[in-house]
Amino acid sequence: MSLAGKVVAANQINNIQRYRMFEILNHYFDDVRWSSFNKDLNEKDWVILLTEPVKGQIAGFSTLRLIDDVLDDVPLRAFFSGDTIIDLPYRASLVLEKTWIRFAFAHALRNPLFRYYWFLIVNSYRSYRYLPVYAKTYYPNPDYGIPEFERRLLDHLAAKRYGKEYDPHKRVIRLKNSGKLRPGVSDIGKKELRDTRIAFFQQCNPEWMDGVALACLTEISIHNARPAVTRVIGEWE
Repeated sequence: MSLAGKVVAANQINNIQRYRMFEILNHYFDDVRWSSFNKDLNEKDWVILLTEPVKGQIAGFSTLRLIDDVLDDVPLRAFFSGDTIIDLPYRASLVLEKTWIRFAFAHALRNPLFRYYWFLIVNSYRSYRYLPVYAKTYYPNPDYGIPEFERRLLDHLAAKRYGKEYDPHKRVIRLKNSGKLRPGVSDIGKKELRDTRIAFFQQCNPEWMDGVALACLTEISIHNARPAVTRVIGEWE
């Protein structure tokens, strides 16, 4: 089923939209708190809103924050993804990915003096599977280790954002007020474990069922983009 996607400033999201976003999130996660949801949203710069075409009702969203930082005298920016969910009937839609790619790469291409990264935390294999589809190199990765610069950057971003809730040894975040995926939403069984990427995700984050999230990082650049990304950029240009 088709969706429309647009990027909206987070401070422009009204209460009706907030309630609908929370409703979708609460449908797929246990122990989601209204206060935590609003805190996360208030800390973000933008929201990618996905709406169904008939009534314009919100069917999914992803929150975004742009972090400015410097490491080893390298000016960098990192897009940090917060709450992200798409209602089940629309999961086959690629509108979220296309909207995110166009928005993030527009930033990166307009500001070549910065190195751009995508910093995300994932508590489901479905979210982790975005990385190999769209990026040539990403971390953690089952095929190779993380380079020193990226390792320190990932630790720096995660520790700065989550403090003691971040475990730098396992690179996971154990949030005090974290919602857990409801059973059946993104379960990992024998079939899923035949996929080496999913098996690796579970190895890195065996506590995902308890709401624990894995810290991940990839560079946002043309040289790191897979064809799925360059096609979207080509359509946009």
